[in-house]
Order: sequence, then C-alpha cells, then structure tokens
Amino acid sequence: MRLSPLVRLLAALLLLASAAAAADGLPKEGDTLPAFTMPAPGAKDCDYLGIARGKPFGLKDVKAKFIVFEVIGVYCPQCHDQVPRFNDLYRRLKKARLDDRVKMLALAAGGYPAEVEYMRSQGTYAFPIVTDQDFTAHKKLGEPKTPFTMIVDASGKVLWAHLGVEQNVDALFKRLSDLAR
Repeated sequence: MRLSPLVRLLAALLLLASAAAAADGLPKEGDTLPAFTMPAPGAKDCDYLGIARGKPFGLKDVKAKFIVFEVIGVYCPQCHDQVPRFNDLYRRLKKARLDDRVKMLALAAGGYPAEVEYMRSQGTYAFPIVTDQDFTAHKKLGEPKTPFTMIVDASGKVLWAHLGVEQNVDALFKRLSDLAR
C-alpha cells in the first residue's frame, strides 16, 4: 500500500510535533532538578565525586560547585560517539585544575550494574557512571532521549542543557572554565 505525499507529510509533521513536545518537558536552563538518588559507583569514583562510599547519593551530595551531568544509554550509538569528546573534556578539566570545582557524572538510563561495570572496565568512560536500571531518575528528568547533558550547580539549578551529541567541546570547556573561576 502506497501512502499519498500528503499523508506522508502529515505523518512527518506529527512526528516532529511529538518530538518537540517531548523536549518541552526536559530540564532547561533556569530549572531546578527534582531530587532523586543514585546508587554509589565504585570507591575510586566515590572519592572523585566526594561522596560516601557504598551509599546512595543525590547530585547535591557531590562535592563540586558544578556538575556536568550526562544521561546516557548503554547501547546508544550517539552516546558512544560523544564519549571520546567528553573523556577529553574530563582530562582538560583535570589538567586545568578545575576538577575540584567541576565534576563529571553519567547516569546510565536503564543500565544494569554489569553493563556499567563492563563499560568502566573497558575504559569507555574516564569519569563516573551510575546505573538507573529501573529508570527512576530518568523519569524524574522527563525521560530524555540520550545523550542529554546538563551543567548543574550545587543547588541543582540547570545552567545549561543540551539534547544530542555536543560537537563543540571547546565552547563547553570555556563555559565551565568561566563558571569555575
């Protein structure tokens, strides 16, 4: 069965409208994130984040003025495309000695502990990843597609948000440098 061009156009417009409506519910600049907890990562990552080992934590518990908080999918090809850029950002923050004021953290929406541990053991992510296997935090964040990245301050206020692969890591590094100084 062939669809008429008008039906195909209407279907495409409906799809675009539903994607725009879904993005409307996502955290945006100026919003304050809802409270949610995440399971503790490994000891080394807990130390980096400044959180208690082995205990669930919230973003407010992270010892930093700012957090680059990324929602990822374990099997998301765009997330895997973005990770080398963000690993570079992580290293640049460390080299610039901004890593005491700016931390990076990924939330694996739907990710199981074994999947996240495998990614960490393979060196896929240089910075901490926590699981969200039942999508609890993901739902509280408006169920964003992945990758969805935010810069959040210590109070949970969103200073910047981006849906999709962030291509301009230089601009993101500059933004973080300006914030942290």
